[in-house]
Amino acid sequence: MLLAEPPRTPWDLNFPLFGIPVRVHPMFWVIGLLLGLNATTAAALVAWMIAVFVSILVHELGHATTMRAYGYYPSITLYAMGGLTSYGPSAYGARRLGSFDQILITAAGPVAGFALAGVLYLALTLAHVEVVVEVGLPYLIQMGVTEIVWSAALSRFIKDLFFVSVFWGLVNLLPVYPLDGGQIAREILVRINPLEGDRWSLILSFTTACFLAVVALVQWHSWFTALFFAYLAYWSYAALSFGGGPGRWR
Repeated sequence: MLLAEPPRTPWDLNFPLFGIPVRVHPMFWVIGLLLGLNATTAAALVAWMIAVFVSILVHELGHATTMRAYGYYPSITLYAMGGLTSYGPSAYGARRLGSFDQILITAAGPVAGFALAGVLYLALTLAHVEVVVEVGLPYLIQMGVTEIVWSAALSRFIKDLFFVSVFWGLVNLLPVYPLDGGQIAREILVRINPLEGDRWSLILSFTTACFLAVVALVQWHSWFTALFFAYLAYWSYAALSFGGGPGRWR
């Protein structure tokens, strides 16, 4: 959900995955640690950090593998609260991307996360582990196990992995920039009205983000979530004020 590629640092972690270059910026670990400060033990914090890393990486791999299917050479950057998958150069004969193709690439990230959660649920069920799924606000959906799976840390990791994979995918489908849902909304609205679609999508992004910021503060009592959506609302408002369109980040 990055707006732009962050600058490189000497502390970046770089590695290839399925032939796709991956870069992990130090701020990814910092924000992950801040979000996991409610962990009661060091093992629980480590389980949380691994779950966040795996979930976000799988999300970005959904974008990247779909891009590669269209003939591009993508790269992944994990930073702060999310990541960015860039197209990179195109191979000879790469397909020109239309609105439907852009939507497919963008939606592939959340779908990959949902698929990971589904595989996890299926694996536990086949292993005869009782799984409890809870649906409700503010976290929308969570999964837990009623017994210790090998260790308490592994059980916590399973819960965190399911939570981040599903929750991050649902949040990303909101019609707010630069989330995946905001980019999908833009493609649809520009298709409907090429002249006003950009502006309509920014108005939708601004109003949705404002509403969620208020709900997060008043109903959920979450300052972090409120500030997150307030920042996204400000970005949409600034883009509207300057009359610029959001463009495509992936």
